[in-house]
Amino acid sequence: MSEQKELNAFERMQKFVRESPTVKLFVIGFILLLLLIPLEFVRDLVHERQYRQDTAAEEVRQTWGYAQTITGPIITIPFYPITYGVNGERISTNEQRYYHFLPENLHIKSELVTEKRSRGIFDVIVYSSKITMTGTFKKPDIGIVENAGSAVVADASVAIGISDLHNLKELLELSWGDQKLALSPGVENAEVISSGVSAPLDLAQSGNEITFSITLNLRGSEGIRFVPVGKETQVEMTGNWGSPSFQGAFFPEHEIGDTTFAANWKMIYLNRNYPQQFVSVPDGFSESQFGMDLYVPVTEYQKNDRAAKYAVLIIALTFMVFFFVQVLNKVRVHGIQFLLVGFALCLFYVLLLSFTEHIGFNTAYLLAGTMTIGLVAYYVSSIFKNRKLSAFNLVFMILVYGFVFVIIQMQEYALLVGSIGLFLVLASAMYLSKNITWNDQLHDTRS
Repeated sequence: MSEQKELNAFERMQKFVRESPTVKLFVIGFILLLLLIPLEFVRDLVHERQYRQDTAAEEVRQTWGYAQTITGPIITIPFYPITYGVNGERISTNEQRYYHFLPENLHIKSELVTEKRSRGIFDVIVYSSKITMTGTFKKPDIGIVENAGSAVVADASVAIGISDLHNLKELLELSWGDQKLALSPGVENAEVISSGVSAPLDLAQSGNEITFSITLNLRGSEGIRFVPVGKETQVEMTGNWGSPSFQGAFFPEHEIGDTTFAANWKMIYLNRNYPQQFVSVPDGFSESQFGMDLYVPVTEYQKNDRAAKYAVLIIALTFMVFFFVQVLNKVRVHGIQFLLVGFALCLFYVLLLSFTEHIGFNTAYLLAGTMTIGLVAYYVSSIFKNRKLSAFNLVFMILVYGFVFVIIQMQEYALLVGSIGLFLVLASAMYLSKNITWNDQLHDTRS
């Protein structure tokens, strides 16, 4: 008699575990937690591939060129400052210093042509730029230098700062009044310009106003910057890039098309924090630079990373459908079946990443999504054994993957659309769950 009672108690426990919605929910939650392990491996894989892309991009930049910063031209004149003794006598020093003179006006025109360079399966955006610089200088007056002492005007030079010189493909010549100055690598001193080209000046042969012009053909990547050294500075830039990101201390008037842009900066020396003549580098000199970056709105790996962030959401929503189907339609879904479906959903992100590197994210998402949805739908049809339920699951998965794809493509409205979508999903779950009896009891239903 006691054995019969023990058996009945065991049967009741089995029935409770098998039919209780609460137990089913806890099992699903446990499986979802287990799936976080392979999902973390997937995200690590995305980051590892992105690191390889960054390494490939660095190799391309080493050979093609880095971001360019153009400074100048600037006239530099060395001098030996004077100090005064106790009795007021003038004492010359042997310490050579430099006085720097900036142009009265500076006009720069830059034409940017971008292209893709490949390293293995990775693409890197680089550019070639034709830069024309024109303007005027006033003849430097060393007499305005306080305690200037003896200026070595014969050692005067003019310099143009170019941050990355190794991809210059032609000799540079500066038109300086009626002269043609051959520019050499290096500068007189590195106070203002650390990397660039320069030429000696014969100021005795210069008039009170000196005109100059030069054309630079530079290669670079990432972006380009200019320093507004003119008393009046104007920069006109055009390029075949539809996503310029304007950076620096000044923002331009601009027009941006699908594949082109045009920008125009105009500044006066009152807009910055340093004068037209100075000794040593003034505060705010490097901070006054401005320009643009070749901004890529969302890279392929960023899209993969964003897609992987929604993995838990997709798996949870798919499991939610399974849960409501088995509770409301009395369909039994084993924990192993949940686990297999979960692994299939995780594999989607590996397929997406591997396809993306060869055919692009959008096509890869369509292909990997079709394979995953098809596999899960086929497997689910053998579990549900009901065409309507299987069709509902198929349509639901298509909507979920489509919804996530739309969010990934968005930038400004991704959070808004995502939150509204989650609200609708939660509302649907609450509506369906109102017909479920949650307060399960262990009771004997036999008469």
